[in-house]
Amino acid sequence: MKYNNIFITGSTGVVGKPLLRKIVDQGHNVFALSRSRDNDRLFSSLGVTKIKGDLFSESTYDHLSDKNIDAIFHIAGVNKMCSKNPDGMFKANVEGTKQMLELGNRLKIKKFIYTSSAVTLGEKLGSVGNELSNHRGYFLSKYEESKFLAEKEAFNYDKDFQFVSVNPSSVQGPGRVSGTAKFLISTLNKKYPPLIKNNISIVDIDDCTDGHYQALLNGEANERYVLNSFQTTSEELLSKLMSLSEWSGRPMYIPKSGLKIIAPLGDLYKLVSNSSPLICSESARVLTHGHIYDGSKAEDKLNINYIDLEMFMKKTINWLIDESYVNLKKI
Repeated sequence: MKYNNIFITGSTGVVGKPLLRKIVDQGHNVFALSRSRDNDRLFSSLGVTKIKGDLFSESTYDHLSDKNIDAIFHIAGVNKMCSKNPDGMFKANVEGTKQMLELGNRLKIKKFIYTSSAVTLGEKLGSVGNELSNHRGYFLSKYEESKFLAEKEAFNYDKDFQFVSVNPSSVQGPGRVSGTAKFLISTLNKKYPPLIKNNISIVDIDDCTDGHYQALLNGEANERYVLNSFQTTSEELLSKLMSLSEWSGRPMYIPKSGLKIIAPLGDLYKLVSNSSPLICSESARVLTHGHIYDGSKAEDKLNINYIDLEMFMKKTINWLIDESYVNLKKI
């Protein structure tokens, strides 16, 4: 096996956990970075060797120096919106990535798969984002800025190994209940959900997992691959939802201008509170911008077979029903 021994960061997150299972199932020896004991049972059941620490632990190299690590999956990162102090996010995303790149050099690995984000494309409003997009020149959020800077540092870093960037769009599907997935759950549980008319791009969690693994096997050095299963609109998504399920809600569409008007209230709340508001200026910019991404390069070069919207809706909603997040009949 070309990449027998693999080190992975962020192995217990939305993207990392299914990928962890995938690379174990494919017969690789896996070493997973973790600072918590919460996932010790998972690692043990999968035969994964835990490396205790975080992205900045000086002991990580010592733990791995004799393990003949062939490849690194660097998935760990922080995604926070409306944060009062985003410095920690920048440290994790930018400086943490540089730490892992240096670790790769020291371990003399063959390949490094980096989980970036499609937001780094910075496509202009209404345009299609792909690997060749010119960034609009300003950032919608601090998260976008931190991932943009991290990806730039990664490509420019003096590396002694093959480097591949994987840029997923919004990762959704079974297992995802946090972040933007909350909007889907909230919509399914309401008769009159408040929504915005917008463009939506989604990568199914299984497609995201396969895309990462195929990037290890087939990704070319110094290339990036956008992962996007499909793009749709909020209206099309709800139309498909109503055609497939018993959900009969009547969404109340909020004007984008209205969202921008109330966003400063969230900024004020952020200043006087220790918690983050749901809506602030940067989240309003993200929500009103929307995204249209093109994942065809990964489909072609990495041999990914993306799921379609209907199959995605069926498996995601049925999982939410099974896990008691939604009270509907299975479809």
